[in-house]
Amino acid sequence: MKKFNLIMVFLFFNSLVFSTGEIGDLYMYKVTPGKTEEANALMEEGRLLGEETGMNVIIHRQSFGRGGDNVISWFELYEDYDQRAKTKYTSPKWEVFAEKFFSSDALTATKSYQMISLDPIVPGDYIVTNYMWQPNKGKRNETLAALERAKVVFEKHGFIVDLWEHNAGSKHALQFTFLSTSMENQAKSFASLATDEDWLIERDRWFNGEWARLVESYEMTNTNLNN
Repeated sequence: MKKFNLIMVFLFFNSLVFSTGEIGDLYMYKVTPGKTEEANALMEEGRLLGEETGMNVIIHRQSFGRGGDNVISWFELYEDYDQRAKTKYTSPKWEVFAEKFFSSDALTATKSYQMISLDPIVPGDYIVTNYMWQPNKGKRNETLAALERAKVVFEKHGFIVDLWEHNAGSKHALQFTFLSTSMENQAKSFASLATDEDWLIERDRWFNGEWARLVESYEMTNTNLNN
């Protein structure tokens, strides 16, 4: 019976962490003061190389959060692990780019981890706001249910919402990501959300730590929106 229980726990864990299609590999960098132009050029070159070689590389610059606007993220989005294995840096052109990238002192790596999507991803160029939550002991399922409720509410007010779980390289936090296509649309959605009395009650439950602890929050903007 003990062996059976261990097997069931293993299967349950895998169904939560590896159950959905999209895979995200996230790399965060700090920009060296005075090297912004060089850092931006390297990131854009990498993004374009991704397009050329069948990878979806998305670059964001932080608007709000630890490190201010000196933080840039490199995010690779894959349909599944099979696509990741077939396309991630498999072109010889990446060797040339990597030598150039890592010989530059314009960027310093600060952290990296993998993410697993918990719902279908809507591709696009967005202003991205992320809230990372670490479920309280024994409250994982309740946290997931609360995230799903919040997703419905936020989408009612015009946001696009993605739910993620952090995987390798992390402490497996759950991530609530809400997206806007412009600052104007974001402002309208925030104004509408602020009048939703049901959400205000639910929000207080979140920040009182009923299900989970807030680990980190920040906002980033897809660099395509600034070009």
